[in-house]
Amino acid sequence: MKKRLSKFIREGVLTLLIAVGVMTAYNLYLQRNMPSGDVPVLMGTTLDGSRFNLGEASKDETVLVYFWASWCSVCRVVSPAVSDIASDYPVISVAMASGNDDRVSRYLAAHTLDFATINDEGGMMVREWGVQATPAFAIVKNGEIRSVTTGYTTELGLRLRMMLL
Repeated sequence: MKKRLSKFIREGVLTLLIAVGVMTAYNLYLQRNMPSGDVPVLMGTTLDGSRFNLGEASKDETVLVYFWASWCSVCRVVSPAVSDIASDYPVISVAMASGNDDRVSRYLAAHTLDFATINDEGGMMVREWGVQATPAFAIVKNGEIRSVTTGYTTELGLRLRMMLL
C-alpha cells in the first residue's frame, strides 16, 4: 500500500513538473517578440481624453502596461486584479481589437474596471510591442522594460514583480 502511494505521488509530481515546464516554454515562446531594454514609444489619448506618454510616466514610478481584449476569456479573469493594482500604481492598458472607443468604454463600465486605457483599434501598438497573445504585461521603470509576461497571472504575482523590479 505504501509503495503504491509513493509511486502515485512521484508520478503526480513528475506530471506537474512536466506541465509547468511546458507552460513556461509556451509563455516564453509567446513573449519572444516582446521588447526588452529601452521602452518602445507608447503614447496616445486614453478613453477619458487624457494624454499618456509611457516614457514620461515611467521616469518616477513603476508602470504596469497591460495589453488585453474584450474577447479574451483570460483577460476577463485577470482584469479585475489589474484594476485593483491601478489604485496603487500607474497602469496603462491597451485594448486590442475590441471595437471603437465607445464600445471599449462600455465594456470597461459593464465590468467595473478602472484603469487608463488606450484603444488600439488598428493594432499599431500591438505590432510595435510584438504582442502575440492576450493578456500581455510589461513592467516599466525609468523608461526601461523590467519584465514581460503573457497569459494568466495573479494580482500578487504582478504586485511582487512591480515591487521587486
